[in-house]
Amino acid sequence: MRTFTAIMNMKKSNKLMLKLIFLSLWGAILGGYFKITGNPNGDYILIMAILFKFLGIAGLIYFNRKKIMEFLS
Repeated sequence: MRTFTAIMNMKKSNKLMLKLIFLSLWGAILGGYFKITGNPNGDYILIMAILFKFLGIAGLIYFNRKKIMEFLS
């Protein structure tokens, strides 16, 4: 229950970045399936999943840079 309240108190930008990361996980599963079945579009789906993952992580770092700097100092 504690994590649920923590998620409810997050900023909208952080929620969107986490949704983007979860979307990338779904894209990786779907792209892997297409790649295994021999569909040439599986490569593009996997590339987009990797890009979404990097964008989500970069967004989380960007939107929380003040908290990260406070934690590191």
